[in-house]
Amino acid sequence: MSNNINGWGPEGHRAALSITFDNLGAVAEEEIGLPIMKGKNGEHASIEVLPDLLGVLDGSKITYFIEGWNCQAHPDQILAVRDAGHEIAAHGWRHENWANTAVAKRKSALKKAVDAFAEIDVAVTGFRPPGGAIDLQELRAECLELGLNYASPLGDVGDDSIDGDFVSLPFAWKHVDAYMLNPDLGALRQKFGDPEKPVSLDQWGDVIDEMVEKVKSERSHATIIFHPFMLGKEKKAFDIFERLVKSVRKDDDIWAPTCSELVTWLENRKEA
Repeated sequence: MSNNINGWGPEGHRAALSITFDNLGAVAEEEIGLPIMKGKNGEHASIEVLPDLLGVLDGSKITYFIEGWNCQAHPDQILAVRDAGHEIAAHGWRHENWANTAVAKRKSALKKAVDAFAEIDVAVTGFRPPGGAIDLQELRAECLELGLNYASPLGDVGDDSIDGDFVSLPFAWKHVDAYMLNPDLGALRQKFGDPEKPVSLDQWGDVIDEMVEKVKSERSHATIIFHPFMLGKEKKAFDIFERLVKSVRKDDDIWAPTCSELVTWLENRKEA
């Protein structure tokens, strides 16, 4: 779809970029069995760094995919993100690996998450399946059953698709900071054919720069995923994120809407 679009967004920008966050609090690490990323003050790194991230984002928008369990554990942080003008979307209940979870259990987990967000007055319209990989038709059915009109699964860059009233905005592993940088994810990298050893922060910065230039040259769209716990632990990782946000904000070639804003624009464009 992307290569057939001459201009992105209402002002016809050359390319589109979805800047997104995943994971709030320690629930994902607890679910996966990874070390808990605590910050300098003893709280989870994602909680401690959040005010600084919102400060960097002033004037820019992101979509934050959050596990529904956090509506009980960290409602104030979720509401702070919403009130700052960003989008909240679902990321399972406790970061269940979607492909490895029985259909009935994951349906229950997603409904529980959507209901929990509604209870704190946060409307969600999108979902990113933890683990990324899932059959797209199964994902579509599970989302539409709960009134969600888009998802962001694992896929190829620029391979966005519209299937009736459902939009898929896939991401690639190479555009996920934790996948590229976290030393504890070596087995995951090997599973998908990448080296066990993480890349350096300088290499990660180069990947981001290359992604930005690629979407502009191809007039396409890409999704990038940052994990606040990574940004809270590594000062240089935070600096790379800040540099991207500020450069995109000044770049007239790039439209960087929330995922739901992009979905609405794509749907309206298709109808037109």
